[in-house]
Order: sequence, then structure tokens, then C-alpha cells
Amino acid sequence: MFTGFFNQVKQEFVSARWLYFEGVNSEDPHISDRDVLLYNTLDYPTFGLAVEKVKIAFRMAYSLFDKIAYFLNHYLKLGIREWQASFKAIWYERPGVVRKELEASENWPLRGLYWLSKDLFEKGFSDLTDPDARALDHLRNHLEHKYVKVHSMGVPFRCNGRNTGDLFFDHFAHSVSNADLEQRTLRLMKLVRSALIYLSLGMHREEQRRRKAAGSAVLIAPMRVDPWDDEWKRRW
Repeated sequence: MFTGFFNQVKQEFVSARWLYFEGVNSEDPHISDRDVLLYNTLDYPTFGLAVEKVKIAFRMAYSLFDKIAYFLNHYLKLGIREWQASFKAIWYERPGVVRKELEASENWPLRGLYWLSKDLFEKGFSDLTDPDARALDHLRNHLEHKYVKVHSMGVPFRCNGRNTGDLFFDHFAHSVSNADLEQRTLRLMKLVRSALIYLSLGMHREEQRRRKAAGSAVLIAPMRVDPWDDEWKRRW
């Protein structure tokens, strides 16, 4: 059960990583972009499969944090309701009060995962170590639910809170430059990679603790698990 879940999150991460690589290194329009009728809004928007791959990579990477929380909730038997098990919330009994299991734990990789969670923003939690955390959350919210406009050149600006700063300011969109989108996606990829490493090491440490706690009187039968062959990854 847990091995299958860990397989899946690793696969999603490497897929998001590859989509990001393709997106930032693409120079020519993709065949799927041909004959798609779009209009020039005169504010240097960026369209095409390449930029959509970067957006998808961002969304996939960000979603992995809550999936890690879902995993830990079951693996550590924390008893949190599934809809409340977010990557920020699982460490606390309530906002500001760290779980006793974590405070007493000597599982340093899981403690590392806890500190990594402070690099992300979530409403109701004010403990942040990354000044860009709110911007990442804001971008994710717009990518998932609203409207993000990516610009190849200068992002239009709002002057004094009104639409008077730039003639082409789109108040309906969350505007971001192509370079900024790529930089924030890369930052997110690095955070997710670190989280998966911490998770793997934390599981290893927890399994050692459980074996020691069980004592020599308890027999634990080993089970051989073979690697999944690359040839089996084809779509049948």
C-alpha cells in the first residue's frame, strides 16, 4: 500500500520535472499550437504548449505536498480527517501547537520535513521562512481556479490601486512574466525534491524504530520487492 503510493508520487515528480525541462527549452511552436485562433491583446502575452507545460509542472509539483501529508497521516496514524490533512496542518494539534508525537520524535528527516513546510504559505498558519511563500501560493491559486496571464516582456502594472498605470493592464488576470513563472516553478521543484528525500529517509528511520520497539520476540517476515522494469512503463 505505502510502497505503491510512494511509487506514484515519485512518478508524478519526475513527470513534472520533465514537463518543466521541455517547457523552458522549447524554441518552436508545437504542432498542437497551429491554427489555434488567438487575438493579440497588445500586452505581450505568451501562448503555446511550452508555457502550458511549465504551468502544469508548477501545479503538479505543488499538489505533491498535500499528497505527502495524506501519506504521512496514514503512515504515522495521526488520525486527521482526510480533508484537513494539508502539508502545513499535519504537524499541529491546532495552529501554533506542534503535535506531541513530533516534539518527542528523534526522527530527524521528519523534523526536516516539518521545517520545510514553513517554506509554504497556508491560510491560518503564520509561520513562514520563505519570503516568496505567499507569492507561490497566490500563483498556485490562480493557476488552479482563476486566470494567469504570462507575459514575454514587461508585466503591466496598476498605478495607485487603479487601472491607470498601464493602458493594457488586465484587471481580470494575475500577470506574471515568463521568466518569473519559470523561476518560481524551479524553486518549487527543488522544494518537492527535498520533501521526497526527507520522506524517504523519515520512513527508513521510522521502520528502524518500529523494529526496535517490537523486540526480538516478534518475527518480521521479509518480503522481496523487485524493481519495476522500464519496459513495463509503456502504455499497453
